[in-house]
Amino acid sequence: MKKLLVILSIATLGFMNACTEKLDTTITPQPSTTVDMATEARISSSIQTNYPSATNIIIVVIEDKKMYGADFTVNGIPHECCCSSSGQILSVYKSADNVTLSDAIKAYLEANYKGYKLTKVAVGKDAVNKASTKVIIELNDQRITLVFDDKNVIIATFIEPKNNTGGDKNKVFVTILADLPVNIQSQLTGYEFIGAVVKINADNSKNIYFVTAKKDGIFYEFTYDSEGKLVKTESFDLSKKPENKEVKENDLPMVIQGYIKINYKDWKYEKAAILMKDKSIDSYSIILSKDKRIIVLTFDKDGKFTKATETTVIQLPKIETKVLIFNDIPQVIKDYLTKTYTGWIFVNGNITLKDSVAEAFYLNILVGTNKYQIIFDKEGKFLLAKRG
Repeated sequence: MKKLLVILSIATLGFMNACTEKLDTTITPQPSTTVDMATEARISSSIQTNYPSATNIIIVVIEDKKMYGADFTVNGIPHECCCSSSGQILSVYKSADNVTLSDAIKAYLEANYKGYKLTKVAVGKDAVNKASTKVIIELNDQRITLVFDDKNVIIATFIEPKNNTGGDKNKVFVTILADLPVNIQSQLTGYEFIGAVVKINADNSKNIYFVTAKKDGIFYEFTYDSEGKLVKTESFDLSKKPENKEVKENDLPMVIQGYIKINYKDWKYEKAAILMKDKSIDSYSIILSKDKRIIVLTFDKDGKFTKATETTVIQLPKIETKVLIFNDIPQVIKDYLTKTYTGWIFVNGNITLKDSVAEAFYLNILVGTNKYQIIFDKEGKFLLAKRG
């Protein structure tokens, strides 16, 4: 699973990856829709009412006769907002060069984009009037835009070439179900709406809608083009976490069994494990013994031999999961939740153990009517948060 647009942060444990949308810079631009004068006047008036010193107002179409984007300046500080056709400001961001990022966002960036260069931060309110943060970083030859909600939970990630002429002028707005195109709303019938983001190109030639929804416990990311056509679907079942599974000799692929019989026929089979990555088989690890010698054979997912390592002592880790109760939650985790999720209520959770030692904590909590799934490492350090 390489992409999953959900209201969550990116895990570093190997079972979830970032939702990353690589912007297509090869698409031929289509003619832009012009903002009619009446709508432009309503939006300009609304901006100037809310920001009396606003200047340099530039308005573009996101969804004709429904949703518009606007750039403007307030006392020299760049702002960008999303507005309805009536002029209502749905969300707004302002550049904040001197802002201090939250510990959760900094930890997230360090864990997932080590060595990044911070180029821009914008803070503001999203479509439901909650705080939101937009961060633009550079790493290697890429420019990466990340949007976080009021709980520092990642909403979306966009990756584009660093030399893309659109640069950070590509607009990213959080939006709500009611402001999505009608044909997209109709396609979401039967799903629980979680969140949505709309991106428009710098030249207003193309819109992309990213919608997260839930159905029967499965989370979905739907990607739609400007016409509301579904172009991509990704799904993830959070309840099915990959693990390293021990396997019996007779359950190994025949190609591996044959290799062992030919090359290690006098060796004793001790144990083996299927090593999982992103919910799929990544490799096989087999332990054999002979005359107090122990050898570990490694095979790829197709059963092709890759490596043999001989040692005198080796033991596969025992991986297990047990139910987490409130009294067993480390204090550092409780402190983090109290600081970040005021009024949180513990629902349930579990602990992943490696050789009986905690490796990760998985918690489900409630904050008001909002549900969150949060993961911490063995030290109680925040790794991932998911809303819904």
